[in-house]
Amino acid sequence: MAGNAIEHTDVHAIAAAIVFREARLLDTGEWADWVAMYSEDAVFWVPGWLDEYTTTSDPGTQVSLLYHDARRGLEERIARIESRKSITALPLPRTVHQISNLEASETGPGEITCHSVFSVHVYDQRVAREHLRHGRYEHTLRRDGETWKIARKVITLVNDRVPTVLDFYSI
Repeated sequence: MAGNAIEHTDVHAIAAAIVFREARLLDTGEWADWVAMYSEDAVFWVPGWLDEYTTTSDPGTQVSLLYHDARRGLEERIARIESRKSITALPLPRTVHQISNLEASETGPGEITCHSVFSVHVYDQRVAREHLRHGRYEHTLRRDGETWKIARKVITLVNDRVPTVLDFYSI
């Protein structure tokens, strides 16, 4: 290994461990552990679609389905859920995140970019309905001491006509 470069197999293993752990924590509602995976300045973004082929590229001037420019936005959403004051989250739907086609590469010193595809099965027990959401994830991971944090997550929903509530845990 030259310098601080990470072996290719290590890059893939690091990315897979983080992305798969994130999915499990979302499915089990372990919000504190999930949000701790994100850096303080992490971006969490679900762009909208401009047309059939192009997503928005600037969350400051174009429509986004969800956008948080720091971890605190995710923490605030978790606080609303846990306070039980969010009517849309009573009770929370059950989810199963499935992730595949994971590709990862080192994109700088202490930085990994990971692309994957996902399906999230959502069951809303209030109305006994199931929904399937699917699309692509792009994670940017950054080394933080001995650990890795999610510095950026972009979620491109392929089926963006959402029949029910859309929130961080259901995509």
